[in-house]
Amino acid sequence: MRGFIFNIRTKVIVGKNSINEIPIELEKLGVKKVLLVTDKILRNNTDIIKRIEGVLQEAKKEYVIFDEVKPDSECEIVDKAYSLAKSHGVDGLLSVGGGSSIDTAKAVAILYEKGGKIREHSGVFILQKPTIPHVSVPTTAGTGSEVSHVAVIKDEKEGRKLIYVDYYIMPSVAILDPTLTLSMPRSTTAYTGMDALTHCIESIHSTENNPISDAFGMHGIRLIKENLPRVMENPEDISARQNMQVAALMGGAAFTNAQVGVVHAIAHSLGAIYGIPHGLANSLILPYGMRFNLPECPRYKLVAEAFGISEADPMKAGEKAIWAVVDFIKKLGLPLTLKEVGVKKDDFPKIAELAIGDPSIISNPRFAISYEAIYEILDMAWDGKL
Repeated sequence: MRGFIFNIRTKVIVGKNSINEIPIELEKLGVKKVLLVTDKILRNNTDIIKRIEGVLQEAKKEYVIFDEVKPDSECEIVDKAYSLAKSHGVDGLLSVGGGSSIDTAKAVAILYEKGGKIREHSGVFILQKPTIPHVSVPTTAGTGSEVSHVAVIKDEKEGRKLIYVDYYIMPSVAILDPTLTLSMPRSTTAYTGMDALTHCIESIHSTENNPISDAFGMHGIRLIKENLPRVMENPEDISARQNMQVAALMGGAAFTNAQVGVVHAIAHSLGAIYGIPHGLANSLILPYGMRFNLPECPRYKLVAEAFGISEADPMKAGEKAIWAVVDFIKKLGLPLTLKEVGVKKDDFPKIAELAIGDPSIISNPRFAISYEAIYEILDMAWDGKL
């Protein structure tokens, strides 16, 4: 048996109205003035930011708001947020939103240590020590970014996604308040839920899997299978909302310690080229990535077990797991083919080029660092051939 490291340095607080804990946690971290990183939609179209401002004001905690985050946050946005933080003497970060807001704050944290422009620092384990404190408050249930060591930022000039990986960018505290997810649109609920499911499944099939990440991944799958359909049917189901937040966090912790694979590599490429939301991109590729991996991945038996499937033969169990995923995607009403979302076959070479260069692909259970492998998956995904 090989050894492994499991790292989750983030304190997790879960519960209804747990945003009231924000100033307490900032005080424990020694933060005097915080940069609140969010987006305009959340600020202008919901009461979430006003609620958090009220909590900060009541505690007399100084704050500055940066609300220019976009879906698939960009390098220039990160640089602008960092400049604002430095100009106001900020000594802590508070990210409120989906993965893009949390990843933007992580990238700002990198600049607090490295300086310069964020485009200059993509890579793996680039920090030598902890950086500025960061409290993350997710308003979606999917990315797991609130406990992960990864940030993904789009290089808008080159049309590709840059990956930043370092344990020191994991947030100091994650606050999961299910009341903040009630305003999520139905489509976002489904997309982010599928993002979480993909994290759980890819952490299990990754070559870097370990028993602890397996446990997180398998129970995350169980929670998603039981609770995402409940949330889709009844968006006000606060218990199911909280369970989805926990599942997303478990997926984030699992892939942080076991990595992902070819599904994420291709999904990042689709997001960079077409702007497809990350969770939807993962959903579109997941069953076909599993099909590609199945000949060399008996571990899909664990995925089958998490879906409640009893099958002793690993290959038969893997086959059933693939179809369980397909049925689940259908149940959510999401598309199952790339052609449904406007992906063109003429773009396959560009998609493959970006996927092959994506670090996610390294830990895939079947060798996929070739144009032929990526084409095989894209061909299946384009018209739904399983």
